[in-house]
Amino acid sequence: MRWKALPRSLDPQARQLVVELRRLKDHSELSLTSLQAKTPFSRSSWERYLNGNAPPPRVAVEALARMAGADVTPLLALRDAAEENWAAAAVTSAESGSAARSEARSVGRSAGRERDPEPEIRVAALSLAAGALLLSAITSVLLITAPWREPTPETGGAGVGKYTCAYARHGDQLFAGNSATTSRLVMRNATGPDAAEVQCLLLRHKLSPGEVDGYFGARTEAEVKRLQRQDHVPADGMVGEQAWALLRHVD
Repeated sequence: MRWKALPRSLDPQARQLVVELRRLKDHSELSLTSLQAKTPFSRSSWERYLNGNAPPPRVAVEALARMAGADVTPLLALRDAAEENWAAAAVTSAESGSAARSEARSVGRSAGRERDPEPEIRVAALSLAAGALLLSAITSVLLITAPWREPTPETGGAGVGKYTCAYARHGDQLFAGNSATTSRLVMRNATGPDAAEVQCLLLRHKLSPGEVDGYFGARTEAEVKRLQRQDHVPADGMVGEQAWALLRHVD
């Protein structure tokens, strides 16, 4: 399927979410009509979600991940962060509309209309409420998207922060002590033990994902792609069953 260009107004996290959902849709080989038949959402709703025109509900993300055989946890984290940004943008738009209406009333009064103070009070209250909502949304985004920024004392070993790399070999597979998965999908903006395990294993392959902080950022993604290119497999930067096999393999 040939995808439309995403709206320029999308923030980076919303854009990344839509890109990941498109990948899963392509991987599942389901058409929009099939998605309508297999989920509670219409074909037009899926078009809006996959073109970045509306935030997808959690149920929609879970359904698509299930049909594509992907781990839904990092997708939901990305979706929640993106939804906060969508909400913040909506509040900003509402504030802009209120300011425009207030300016129009001021122009009308200057033209000789009778002064009516009551509408001004209502606009001020709306602006204050919108500002509080916007501050709350931005704070939530920071808490969701940057949990790794909190200072944590080093716990020793090869890791930094709360994660360490305690390598152990089991047969021809290598484990770093953070996660034992061999198939769970881990991708850009994922956080937690699976992401830390990826970073530790990248280090053992003499790659440079940066600090072992449990955040699958741009640097970690770039090194996953590098490993995939070295082994001549599609370099999509996502760690699924095939990439886990590469990371855990030991000679």
